[in-house]
Amino acid sequence: MRSSIFKDFRVIILILAIAGSLVAISPHYEEGSLKTNLKLGLDFVGGSSIQLKLEGCMVEIQSSKEKIIGHELGDKYHFSNSGDDFVEFTCEDENATVIEDLKKLGYGTPTLEGNLIKFNITDIGATIIYLGKKTEYEILLLEEEPPKYEIRGAILTEEERKGLTDEEIKAKSEEKLRGYLNEVEAVLISYEDRVSSFTTKQTKDIISTKLNYVGLKDIKVRIWGEDYILIDLAGMPLEEARDYVAEPGKFEIKIFVNETETKLICTGASIKRVSSYSRDTMTGTWQVPFELTNEASDIFREMCIEYGAADNPEAHPIAMYLDDEEVFKAPLSSSLAMDIKNGVWSGGGLEASMGGDDEESRLRAKELETHLRAGALPVKPVIMSEGYIDPVLGKNFLKQVFIAIILAIVAVGFIVYVRYHEKKIVIPMLITGFSETFIVLGVAALIGHQLDLPSLGGIIATLGTGVDQLVIITDEVLRGEAVSRKSLAKRVSAAFAIIFASAATTVIAMTPLAYMQLGVLKGFAVVTIIGIFVGIFITRPAYGNIIKKILG
Repeated sequence: MRSSIFKDFRVIILILAIAGSLVAISPHYEEGSLKTNLKLGLDFVGGSSIQLKLEGCMVEIQSSKEKIIGHELGDKYHFSNSGDDFVEFTCEDENATVIEDLKKLGYGTPTLEGNLIKFNITDIGATIIYLGKKTEYEILLLEEEPPKYEIRGAILTEEERKGLTDEEIKAKSEEKLRGYLNEVEAVLISYEDRVSSFTTKQTKDIISTKLNYVGLKDIKVRIWGEDYILIDLAGMPLEEARDYVAEPGKFEIKIFVNETETKLICTGASIKRVSSYSRDTMTGTWQVPFELTNEASDIFREMCIEYGAADNPEAHPIAMYLDDEEVFKAPLSSSLAMDIKNGVWSGGGLEASMGGDDEESRLRAKELETHLRAGALPVKPVIMSEGYIDPVLGKNFLKQVFIAIILAIVAVGFIVYVRYHEKKIVIPMLITGFSETFIVLGVAALIGHQLDLPSLGGIIATLGTGVDQLVIITDEVLRGEAVSRKSLAKRVSAAFAIIFASAATTVIAMTPLAYMQLGVLKGFAVVTIIGIFVGIFITRPAYGNIIKKILG
């Protein structure tokens, strides 16, 4: 009979799954202690946890380019005409109008015909530039209807926020912003004291990238709510954790003197602003606009001339490095090289072009933006709370959890024995329950899921519900012992119908917890879903066939 059990297809799958899990977990001795491939969170190995809040706000504004640019021009200029993407003004004193002075306003390069000045700009474009000038932060247009603007920074200075509650800070920020808008007769429709989900995810990705570049690939960075980021740095003291999270990555821009030698132009500290990657309006190629400080712009221009990039761009490309890893390399465009050579380039704005308009170029542009921002996050993160778990305490947690799992298996075995009084039922049931737990751990190791307290809580919960369903299968088999094998198969099929329905409802209930940003609940949901799929596709079908052979 034993040989027939081990020849069963379902049992063979179970054995292979156990063997695969053993390989995935890979238990081995190293430096006198047992090591595995299981990734344990700071609950069990100790370490630091930091919660960051991202500074910024989202606003809906009713404004017009006529009022904004009219305010910027002053009393000598009068509105003449406008369309969807342009606005025109006339000047009383024709001699007072100088194109270079108008360019310095920051609203693009206007055209001049007599005393008529034309700006090619939209209401949204003028609003973004005006808000950026007043707040000195990057302004992002959100893809929402009606359109909203994200101000990527705090409206109030640190000095203005001292001693104020969160509600008072929000009220005074809104009041200060209204003051800016009143100057151009704009109206603040709505104000939300948080950043967008796009910015939160972007910041999270940049922090993850930065930590990966310094060799901390197993750090758990997750989003909490809409504008909070939680970072678990397992095994790391709090002071060191603060440095990694708060300090920017080492970003450098260099010029190639020859094929092998480079010279440093500037570091990430000289990057004044990084804009979101976009298509070039003329060529359609993907690019990442960014801006250098005035001092860095002067150095950039001088070194491009000194080392020949302005004369021969191909021989002296510009390269970017994040923590000594090259992330971008390209020659100056012919137009930029000519402008630098002729002294036309006034500094500041640059674009790193990917040279293509395809999906690969878009992904490269997105990646470069992330690298650029590793030296300058899109918004300033503020540490809201922090905690530290001693490694000794973490090891105690781990011991207690494994003791709890063992006790749960023993308790389940005792209750099952009281119910059936048959070792030939209890032993296969306990082996199946233990196998299911082991396979779940194997899958967790395989996908790199970091195990925390909620995750192991999910394992215990899966063990309990799994044994409950094994009892359903056993009861159906026992009821069918006296009847034909065909009837027995029908009873087992009926039991599995109940099990599949129960599993489906549980997966549906857990899926939102697994995919929504609900912090620590995610680990519980992920492990529970893994346990359900392992149970219904591997362990319970195998147990059903085993118990049929034993009792049949």
